[in-house]
Amino acid sequence: MNRLIIKVGSVTFALKARDILSARNIRSFVRKTPNPSKGEGCGYSLVVPNATESVIGVLRLSGIEILETQWEK
Repeated sequence: MNRLIIKVGSVTFALKARDILSARNIRSFVRKTPNPSKGEGCGYSLVVPNATESVIGVLRLSGIEILETQWEK
């Protein structure tokens, strides 16, 4: 299982990203980023279980500003 953590700058971007993926039948959820650094805005992340590389492209093409991505197994 590949879990993708996508850091975004605001809860608005996180919720919009979740809705974009949901419309494509991709499950995800929003969580508060623990100890966000100064440049991470409000500090929210989108967690995508069982993600593929295409998730990042879908979000970028939809106008979601991605600050950082992290893959977890």
